[in-house]
Amino acid sequence: MRAGVVFAAFLGAAAVGSIAQASTRDVVLKASLSGKYLHTTAAGSGTATITIKRTKVCWKFTYRGLDKTGDSGIHIVPPPAPGTHKTSVFPFTASTSTAPGCVSRTAWGANDAKWVDTIAATPSHFYVIVATKKYPQGAIGGLLSSR
Repeated sequence: MRAGVVFAAFLGAAAVGSIAQASTRDVVLKASLSGKYLHTTAAGSGTATITIKRTKVCWKFTYRGLDKTGDSGIHIVPPPAPGTHKTSVFPFTASTSTAPGCVSRTAWGANDAKWVDTIAATPSHFYVIVATKKYPQGAIGGLLSSR
């Protein structure tokens, strides 16, 4: 319970500190995606570029070596054990593709804007996944960074 309270306080502080920053300029985050990061045997690999804008969040995936893709989204680190799945703090789409996409910062609910601000302020506390038919809990994933 204490860990949850501390993390919630961290999220609140990070969100407050980043609201002004996120609203005045785009924040571009990147991740190198692999099965190894998610503890899977998926042979695929790829990249994710997440661009956080004033009113929306956009993404662009590149990948190879995957079967039919499914869900994608941003999760809190660390990844869980193989075959288990954490709920996304910011889901992208249920039909991931290499076509770029965007949604409103509040596409999935009013709290999304707080999560977006927190992700922009502390990207290394989050990772991206791409799930597939063979790996519905996540085939490839990677840690976000502002590199």
